[in-house]
Amino acid sequence: MKKGYQKLLILELILFMILGINSFIYNFLTGYKIVFLLIIFLGAFKLLLGFEKDRHRYIKDIILDEVVMLIIFLLIVYFLGIITGFVRTEYGLNIAYKFILPSVLYISLREYFRYLALTKSEGNILLTVLTVLLIIFLDITGNLFLSSLDTKYSLFIFIATIAIPALFNNISFSYITKKVGYKPVLFYCLFMELYGYIIPISPDLGQYLNTIVAIVLPATYCIHINNFFDKLKNKEVTRSTVKKRNPFISIGFATVTIIVLAYFTSGYFDKWAVVVASNSMKNTISKGDIVIIDKVNNHYENIKEGNILAYRYNDKVIIHRVIEVIKSDNQYYFRTKGDANSSPDEVVIDEDMIVGVVNISIPYIGLPTVWLKNL
Repeated sequence: MKKGYQKLLILELILFMILGINSFIYNFLTGYKIVFLLIIFLGAFKLLLGFEKDRHRYIKDIILDEVVMLIIFLLIVYFLGIITGFVRTEYGLNIAYKFILPSVLYISLREYFRYLALTKSEGNILLTVLTVLLIIFLDITGNLFLSSLDTKYSLFIFIATIAIPALFNNISFSYITKKVGYKPVLFYCLFMELYGYIIPISPDLGQYLNTIVAIVLPATYCIHINNFFDKLKNKEVTRSTVKKRNPFISIGFATVTIIVLAYFTSGYFDKWAVVVASNSMKNTISKGDIVIIDKVNNHYENIKEGNILAYRYNDKVIIHRVIEVIKSDNQYYFRTKGDANSSPDEVVIDEDMIVGVVNISIPYIGLPTVWLKNL
């Protein structure tokens, strides 16, 4: 084994030992501590092996393709948010210091280490596999302090949502790094880490869908890069045709679509788009229609008999027509009825239940959402 291989092997085995102590004996690598560990490790790497410049070609082109892919990804997940709902992102200096900054530093150092280790491995299978396993272990142990593993269920959740995605992701990321260097992977990881903090509302996909996305998206990107280089190898794509590609129109269109979609489906602003899931208002509004709700913003006196009211009941948004307005003790109450129902609603709607008034309905556009929800 070459002397450089031996040095890399010793460094990685030392890091494995430290991570093993952290995982099985004493969990001390929390927050910024794992960042400091990587800084020390990269310092030792520099001293023993030196650093390598990233001289990969097509980095800018790959990152532009990546931007298009990630914006399309946002478009899809925000569309799924119509079904799963949205959550508002908490953000502040405390959160930035405790979570965002250490995550950014950790991802940056991890990806640079991945690139250096894979480059120094020079195709050696043992060192390549060891590097991938080490970074998987690094990701897993870095999440230990955020997880409770005292029950079988919590252990299962940890394996399903952290360990398995770490395995698949790092195989994909290592392949991409070998092909195009560390910068595209770094950009991807930072985007996926930060977009939820930058955008004030995020789809509430839940653990299952988030795990699926975490596995499928890097694998899809990996396949895309592989196809790109296959075409390049077969001379189906040349440097000149790569330069001529202009993804900015697609990026701009997708960005505007995401903003509009988030605006109208999150309930965060004064107008809210909701998919109708029943035929209780048939002949006026049908199942699968999308209605635009204007929030009343405490102006309940503007709600009149005959208006179509949106209100919350049993964690659902109901769209029914107002048949009676009642004012008592400076509070407004409303009786409602679906146009297709034979009798009024049993519940009397109070001010706290009201979402807004429906003024516009768009037929059939929401049918795919209804089908997905039923499925």
